[in-house]
Amino acid sequence: MGIGRLTTAWRTMGLVQKRQYYGLLFVAPATIFFLIFFLYPIVIGFGLSLTDFTLLKPPVWVGLQNYQDLLNDRLFLKSLNVTIGFVLGSTVPVWFISLAMAVLFFQRFPGRELMKVLFFTPLLPSVVVVSVIWKLLLHPSGILSSVIGPIVGQMPIKWLFDLQLSPIMSVVVHDWHIAPFYMIIWLSGLTSIPPELRDAARVDGANALQSFLRVELPLLKPTAVFVAAISTIRAFQGFSIQFVLSPSQGGPLDVNTTLGIVIWKYGFQFFRMGDAAAISVVLFAFILIFTLFQLRLGRSDDFSLS
Repeated sequence: MGIGRLTTAWRTMGLVQKRQYYGLLFVAPATIFFLIFFLYPIVIGFGLSLTDFTLLKPPVWVGLQNYQDLLNDRLFLKSLNVTIGFVLGSTVPVWFISLAMAVLFFQRFPGRELMKVLFFTPLLPSVVVVSVIWKLLLHPSGILSSVIGPIVGQMPIKWLFDLQLSPIMSVVVHDWHIAPFYMIIWLSGLTSIPPELRDAARVDGANALQSFLRVELPLLKPTAVFVAAISTIRAFQGFSIQFVLSPSQGGPLDVNTTLGIVIWKYGFQFFRMGDAAAISVVLFAFILIFTLFQLRLGRSDDFSLS
């Protein structure tokens, strides 16, 4: 009887109501996947951050003690400084480099499409493969030392063992690998700008630079916000490059130990899952705050650099 009533009710529904139920039906698999594999781990991770859990015994409730301990944790504080430095080096330079590349390839010149392919090539291998290749290039007896060493009068150059050079090279490898991706995003933004606006600027006497600063750049505001947000999130999650490129998973002397590496060390080396979960929550909070700040900043009216 219940099924019969449901069938009758379904037949009496209008087309609009049926479409609403169809929409819920199609969205349901993605929603369930999100709840199981994204929301549920976040909730469990936050719960573990409030416990003393070592994988060897059941979790013991400690409240906010793990977060209080982080304030005096030397490795955590060191990794926080390293992560902030990596974020600054992996976002701001990449924004301008990728935008300059996009403006260049937006122009028409012979061999442009071939050059696009060549510039996009570094993005094709995975970040682990890129890091392994750069680790070979940056070896003290590698090709870069052989080429640059005689020029600077230093041989060999310990790119990955020097406390100043090692974090810089992590940023260089990251920027070299990811800049083409953001270049494509900037190119899509430039392509979406109506050509009539550029023509009108030229008719008014604006040169190429003035046209870019006063016409194109303000219209690239949504693209800029998107690039800033995803590049910041990616930089905060820095792990693979530092893990593979560094001599000792974040060394020397933890100058490449990001928050991601600390989470891995605490969780899978020290078996301090409660502390690892607490750092994960802190990292999530940093990403959320910076992303919301960028989105709020992107809503401002003034975006022109002129």
